Amino acid sequence: MPAPNADTDTDTEPDLISLRCYDGPPSQGTAPLFRAARDADAEMGFSAPDQSFSQSPARYLTAEVRTLLHRWTTAAPSAPVLAAVVTARELGSSLWAVDIVVDPQFRSMGVATAVFEAVGSDLSGLPAPFGTIDGATFVGCSYGSHPASGRLARRFGAQFGGRRDRLLLPSRSDYAASRMARPPQPSFVVTADAGPDAGAPSVWQHFEDADATDMRRLCVTDADGAVAGHVRVGLTDEPHRVGLLRLDAAADTRDRSVGVVRTAIEHLWARGAVSIETSVDATDATTLDVLRSAAFQHDRSDALFTWPA
Repeated sequence: MPAPNADTDTDTEPDLISLRCYDGPPSQGTAPLFRAARDADAEMGFSAPDQSFSQSPARYLTAEVRTLLHRWTTAAPSAPVLAAVVTARELGSSLWAVDIVVDPQFRSMGVATAVFEAVGSDLSGLPAPFGTIDGATFVGCSYGSHPASGRLARRFGAQFGGRRDRLLLPSRSDYAASRMARPPQPSFVVTADAGPDAGAPSVWQHFEDADATDMRRLCVTDADGAVAGHVRVGLTDEPHRVGLLRLDAAADTRDRSVGVVRTAIEHLWARGAVSIETSVDATDATTLDVLRSAAFQHDRSDALFTWPA
């Protein structure tokens, strides 16, 4: 196995792409690409404005994708230019989350397709250090269930792993006018920081919680002190201050679900959230109805794909 951050260059078809692979998060030289992608995708909220890979304790593998491809309206580059970055983040034993971020000026040009044609859906065509994860299972998220990414995933053997609806509560005034905010309101309270969940985290968390700077798992109790449910809440950085709400598990009744959601919303308002974003399994009709009663609006639906070993 190569030393950490060791670089390995692989030439595929020179007219299409070349890869520079290394152990570790993306280098500083990729920062302009990530900024351009975040600016282009800002309305979709695909990533935090200033996400820093270096702050994550997880292991990353990176492949920088360079290409001579260009649009007919632009001059051909004299040398391959950075067009995309592929990252693999270790989530657990033999489980990796794969992301590919394409520079907006190279989108809809077949860059992502060329990458997977070159390396294979299991990344086996990549040189070390990616070779150290041979036999692992990979997961990827199609943000907004974009048809192109879905077709790409299926073309290279991915299996559909579920869909989640992302919903947004735009403001406190929207919430104040909602059915959930009307009296009477049973007394539910946040009693304590519940600490991390003892169970294995959902693979969705890698894609959904990347924006959060301070994610906490809280215990919500009713007026009698009985546990009504657990939630995970967090905030994004200034100036956005979006509150992130994740329901760990459905409460045993709809009324208790309403109490848990209401308490979590008010907790996030008190922490300075300007708006609140949440997500829920697209087939969970009861929870979707509870969230809509709080004035949450559908923003997008994300699809999960897996590439089993």
